[in-house]
Amino acid sequence: MSWLAASNPCPGLFYGTPAQDGTLIRIRIPGGILNRNQAIAVLDLADRWSTPMIQVTNRANLQFRAVTSIPSPEVYSTLQSVGLAAKQPELDHLRNVMASPTAGIDPDEIIDIRSIVQEIDQYIQNTPELTGLPPKFSIGIDGGGAVGIGARSEAKWQHRYNEIQLSAISRDRFKLTLGSNRQFYETNVETSDCLSAIAALTQTYLDYVQQFQKPKKPRMRDLLRDWGIEGFLSRVSFEFKHSNTPIPESRPQHLGIHSQKQSDRSYIGFALKLGWISIGQLKELIQLAETHGSGELRLTPWQSILLPNIPTVHTSIVLTKIQSLELSTNPIDSAIVACAGKPGCASSETHTQSHALELMHLLDRSINIHMTGCSKGCAQPSPAEITLLGTTIQGVEAYSLFAGDRSLTDRPIPASDLSSIAHFINTFHD
Repeated sequence: MSWLAASNPCPGLFYGTPAQDGTLIRIRIPGGILNRNQAIAVLDLADRWSTPMIQVTNRANLQFRAVTSIPSPEVYSTLQSVGLAAKQPELDHLRNVMASPTAGIDPDEIIDIRSIVQEIDQYIQNTPELTGLPPKFSIGIDGGGAVGIGARSEAKWQHRYNEIQLSAISRDRFKLTLGSNRQFYETNVETSDCLSAIAALTQTYLDYVQQFQKPKKPRMRDLLRDWGIEGFLSRVSFEFKHSNTPIPESRPQHLGIHSQKQSDRSYIGFALKLGWISIGQLKELIQLAETHGSGELRLTPWQSILLPNIPTVHTSIVLTKIQSLELSTNPIDSAIVACAGKPGCASSETHTQSHALELMHLLDRSINIHMTGCSKGCAQPSPAEITLLGTTIQGVEAYSLFAGDRSLTDRPIPASDLSSIAHFINTFHD
């Protein structure tokens, strides 16, 4: 059996992406909400591949590494039936729809955006011509709650960007953000018109992409560079509204126990070290969600998980059980991000995953650290508080330390001396 879709630079489900440690497969989870049937289907995949660990990505998707076989038609059919795969394989990798992880349960949210996410997912799956879009195409919908996506947080490292994003400013309106500009425009969309606006923006974006006969398709940032914001919007077949209403700030500290908008319910957020969760942990979480919650798990773009809809009187019991699974609510465990590194990635100079785990145990403060094995910086799209850039010196793995663009050390520090790196970070003041 062969793969059902042509490969592209972003890992997908209907094609395999070669890596140094084997084949990589990524399952899109629009909105990050994983119901019980979907979670069980994920467990079945892991069992078929004898995969001990799964990773939550920085777009709240799921990723398998070192996959050993192509899924059978029956497996694909099951994934499609539970909503984990598109009916048309060539469209599946475009289902990058990011949303507020606390949609529908956030006490501060302006509007519950879950139905909008579902509408967008269906639009993508039912629009074959979208295959012409670049593989990193993404849409974000933010409901204006305390845990938000986009660029609402004061902490820039928490920002999560999308090529097209709508952020709620009232129950009736959303504000538009495009591409790498990352600025909110004085351009608004009525709530009832969200899907129409996204479809119109996407079609004009597609028209731009199709002008070029290049193997690598241009991104939204290229369109904005060539046309400008006003030039782009003037070509879109949609009448945008104008308003200077500000975007509410977010504070996406979601770890631990938090009250929901439902008066007798709470959610618990917990970190996954570098986004990894074992199959055993996932099985136990599914059982906890079914017994104490609504059977639902929520993935976040900060590589953590929320267990929602827990009766508030049961939260201490559930938290104890979560902690017994060696899952943590400690911010230190979610503040460090790392790319695949060696041996998984051919571009990496260092073993970032093992180094990051070791460093995590040496830190006594929560500060965002982006550990990257090369200059691409794949693991975190937003500016890090501290970056550790991997390099080699006469064959020895080492890291250069940066705060923004400012170098913090005279020379790279060997990876064998992570305790010195940890001491530097623990005492660092920008």
